[in-house]
Amino acid sequence: MIRISSQNKKIIKDFLIIDLVWIIGFHFFTFLQLTEIDGELQIPRDLLLQKIKGFNLLFSSLVLGTIFGFINLYIQRNTSRLRSKSYGYIILTYSVVHIILVFTVLTIIAILSVFIFSETVNRGNLERIADFFLSINLVSILVYTYVLSVCIFLVKVINKKLGEGVLWNLIMGKYRQPKEDNLLFLFMDLKSSTTYAELLGHRKYSELIQDCFSDLTPAVSACHAKIYQYVGDEAVLSWKYEAGIKQANCMRVFFHFKSILKTRSDYYHETYGFVPEFKAGIHGGEIMVAEVGYLKRSIAYHGDAINTAARIQGQCNSFERDILLSEKVVKDILKTNQADFIELENIQLKGKKEKVKLFSIDQFKI
Repeated sequence: MIRISSQNKKIIKDFLIIDLVWIIGFHFFTFLQLTEIDGELQIPRDLLLQKIKGFNLLFSSLVLGTIFGFINLYIQRNTSRLRSKSYGYIILTYSVVHIILVFTVLTIIAILSVFIFSETVNRGNLERIADFFLSINLVSILVYTYVLSVCIFLVKVINKKLGEGVLWNLIMGKYRQPKEDNLLFLFMDLKSSTTYAELLGHRKYSELIQDCFSDLTPAVSACHAKIYQYVGDEAVLSWKYEAGIKQANCMRVFFHFKSILKTRSDYYHETYGFVPEFKAGIHGGEIMVAEVGYLKRSIAYHGDAINTAARIQGQCNSFERDILLSEKVVKDILKTNQADFIELENIQLKGKKEKVKLFSIDQFKI
């Protein structure tokens, strides 16, 4: 049986969604072209609009959907390279590529339509196709498909900026009223951040943080985490509690990230003079999830679990440990995973009445 990785499953899912949107979009455009203002269905006057239906309509939308799916995939995988380009450059390049691709696909589909329905490609049919490409309908299709592809691209960018699934939850108003959920949190902070900031200067230090969080992305995807927020040089990751415990994702992401930084050690030494190191604290439990803000809306988490995770991360320097976990999380991880945890001690965290027993771990197979 063929096993598909979670990352490939996500890619396949994105492709299917984009193809579905293009299929619906093309059918909607055809409906608009066939319908007059009075609402009565009319016979289209252009050859393409007569022939591009059924299989051909489906084929054209699938081709364009797949092509632009690959473009979106390329953009996602080259975010760090594109980050240096201006938005004007990206938009202009995307526009030119869009026009060329759509024009090419329409040409192929038009000829294919004539061949399928007329069973021949003669000079008369080719002239009628040429007439279409000189008509206003071509401009309509180019504008419509451009708007459609840009809308898909913007939705993906906004969804990526807000966090996976947050945009849909905001649209649906899922958290207009606070709701209880069971989540797991990892707070991760750059070690010796003040020293590095003084050493590098604010501009170079900002570039360091950009590089680190860019390298964090593969680990986040591999361990099914969601990025709740970035705060300065700190990243906060979250999972549904069961998902974070499964395969020890909540701590596996940290060691995966460390391995990425180690792999890229030559780059960091050459660029910044050192390899950055991070410290992390992990805890989870029942919290409240609510939509907050008016001028800028976002999904916020409130409760003891997230506060405790932040406090645990703050103890890493005291224990001289890279990663600390609460006893609750350790017990749940050990139910389904094997790991050599190091028991530390009960400590009184700021703001908590009861002491919390902490654990650490030196290494974990990723």
